[in-house]
Amino acid sequence: MLLLFQSAVSSLTEFSVNGEIRNFAVGNGKVFVVTDSQLLQMSLDLAEEKHKDIQNHKHQNQVNILLPFDANKTLITCGTSDCGYCEVLDINDISRSLYREDVPVSPSVNKSSVSFLVDFDEGNTETEKYMLVAREKIPDDCGSDEGVSLRNTLESQTGGIFTKSGFDPIEASISPQTDVEQTEWIDGFQSSPPSHSYLLVNVKSRTGPAVVVLRMKNSRSKTEMTRSLQGIFTAQEPHDPQKTALAIYDLSQIRDRVPSYFSCTPPCRAQKGEDVLRPRAVVLKHSSMSSVAAEKKGSWIELYIGTANGQLMKIVLDKALNSGCVTILYKSDDDRMVFPRMHFDPVDHKYIYIALRNQIRRVAVTQCRMYSTLRDCRASQDPSCGWCLSTSKCSTKDECSVSPWISIPEDSFQKELISFQVTEVSTEVTLNLSLNVAEKIPLTCTFMDEDVNLCNSSSGVFPSCSCRFSNHQLPVNVTATVTIGDQKITERLKLRSCPDIRETSPYDKCVACVSAGCHWSSSSNQCSWAHSSASQPEIFSLEPNQVSFHGKKHAALKGRNLELVKKIRFQGIMECTSKETPVLERSTDTLKFSIPSGNKGTVRVCVVTADGHCHSNAKITYGAQPTCTGLWPKNTWASGKRKITVLGNNLGFVDEVIVRPSHKPITLNSNKTFWFHTYNQREYMGSGTFSVSLIVGSSTVDCADKLSYLPDPEFTSFSTSTVDNDVLVTIQKKYDDLTMSKEDVTVWGLQEEEQSECVIDSIKSTALTCRIVGKKGHEIRVDSIKLEYLSEVWSRDT
Repeated sequence: MLLLFQSAVSSLTEFSVNGEIRNFAVGNGKVFVVTDSQLLQMSLDLAEEKHKDIQNHKHQNQVNILLPFDANKTLITCGTSDCGYCEVLDINDISRSLYREDVPVSPSVNKSSVSFLVDFDEGNTETEKYMLVAREKIPDDCGSDEGVSLRNTLESQTGGIFTKSGFDPIEASISPQTDVEQTEWIDGFQSSPPSHSYLLVNVKSRTGPAVVVLRMKNSRSKTEMTRSLQGIFTAQEPHDPQKTALAIYDLSQIRDRVPSYFSCTPPCRAQKGEDVLRPRAVVLKHSSMSSVAAEKKGSWIELYIGTANGQLMKIVLDKALNSGCVTILYKSDDDRMVFPRMHFDPVDHKYIYIALRNQIRRVAVTQCRMYSTLRDCRASQDPSCGWCLSTSKCSTKDECSVSPWISIPEDSFQKELISFQVTEVSTEVTLNLSLNVAEKIPLTCTFMDEDVNLCNSSSGVFPSCSCRFSNHQLPVNVTATVTIGDQKITERLKLRSCPDIRETSPYDKCVACVSAGCHWSSSSNQCSWAHSSASQPEIFSLEPNQVSFHGKKHAALKGRNLELVKKIRFQGIMECTSKETPVLERSTDTLKFSIPSGNKGTVRVCVVTADGHCHSNAKITYGAQPTCTGLWPKNTWASGKRKITVLGNNLGFVDEVIVRPSHKPITLNSNKTFWFHTYNQREYMGSGTFSVSLIVGSSTVDCADKLSYLPDPEFTSFSTSTVDNDVLVTIQKKYDDLTMSKEDVTVWGLQEEEQSECVIDSIKSTALTCRIVGKKGHEIRVDSIKLEYLSEVWSRDT
């Protein structure tokens, strides 16, 4: 199937490099990372072992080919320096070069390429492989080897290492036709077992763009391998510029045809043809998918999806290609993109390696330990997670080797954990559990009406149990409890006759009525059978509708029929679990509440009534957390109320500001810029710098700059002079480090009852100058000065 779209050595989950990651690969025991200037060698737990400088000061060098050849204990690298080179390094010590040759294999800088090692399907030894390279066109002065070629990886192979020649006198290759304007090589891989090699390429020609899948049969003969070329176009979903789609194709449907965009040397066996391959399923549409990796586990397919906003998502498909819910395995604080390729840990497939700009991370592919009950473990919809009876923990199967391991069945996406049916004639209730286990395990069931056991007889054989009542009247409240090991799974069924509901107060009667699925009339305080015209809560608007993934303290929802709303529910697209928050304040048309933390992306918001039903919907988009890169100015006067501008990103997501050591929240205002007014903290004057933090939901984000409290500015005297018709005012002040700006101060000149604005020219550490603009023929006399710096007013007569 094809998925389209330094100190002491220690165990780490992440490693940051100098510069940006350009490529990385994972071998059986090492991780290799390429930046613009270095090649790094790390252990599988991301502890750095070796590094090698790769930058050529005369020519830009970009290492595009990075292939661990584990069986030969070597690492093959190819770069763009000059017209290209390839080098063989010791896989356990990359500082040790075993062989280097100037050969134009790698593509030009910033051009697309795909490379991987090809195994033969002819019983040869595992140490003999070819290097398949597909690349865009390189500069003419470096040759014209565009398209697909096969090169030796060992000196002992016919023709020597890195050559394209082989047993046949003709060099084998696959080339784009002359009418192809551009080829963008996306990905390539071998089948398992390695009988065929596949390439995925975007083609742009005079007839328009196309996505093509190419297939070759692996062979010791390079010419036989390229002559076996077959290919097919992939049918695309209708173009949606806002979303990328993850589709699954059945590659066994590729017929004996070669797309007209490509030709073989020697000529291809198959005839030209334009067959189209339709997707078996479109699994996910998302606004920013950047990479995908997949693993088959039994009848399940586990998909790992990287996004352009820095998240790693997991989706599970059953054998019918139905998808479960999305689990977020990792999300970055900012919006750095996940690198287009991801690699599983070859030794322990419980981890996957991802790269984000300058960071390489090792991420666990399961989160079993976060589920503390059998019910939650099953609700994760992860076939790698199951409930271990002996340890009473949600774990992987290899962690539960001597005990029954209860996992999700193949049809779990279509079933609830517990389903039941009532046989009215015999008054028998049967519960069915949607669980899977390799062996029969004991379970017990109880059916209670409050404290009374309802069952005359009960029986239980995994995965079901039943209970027979003594009479034919189904009780109002039935609590069914299934016990497996130390886990108790409880389901409640409540049946009531709507007109017969009686409670002590109108409010209690209302809650009981709605909980039973009945209709409540607020005008008559009566409960009746539900009907289609019953008024339901509706959402008109929700503010804010864009927040950080940390959430937001204060939010408001407007609508109608909101009286019976108990809480607000947040459900991520395809996510397994929802989150709920209580209503903090209410009126007939407004609800106030807090937005909980969430994963990046859009979630559905609905309002929950007492019966558990969720009504209407709105959307909230979660983004990256805010950053505070600076403050201006970086000091304030002790009496407070100085305007401090906050610099950074996503500041609209901020709830409040805290200046420590005070814990009193300060409002962050916005009007093109984001700013706050400092509090009076005279007692901390001259005590050094204080940290400033942004409150975002229930989290805090520290600012890069700190804030100092200095003495208030002290103005001492003023003098005036006349320049043409204007009056120039100079106000003396004591020296300070406040770096006051024109925005901090307002000045007026007073003449008896008349007040004139004095426009500030400059503010220095010991003086302020301003100008009162006069009119021709009109003399201005200043008797006194009034100066206001925010909340403080200073006045002085001549």
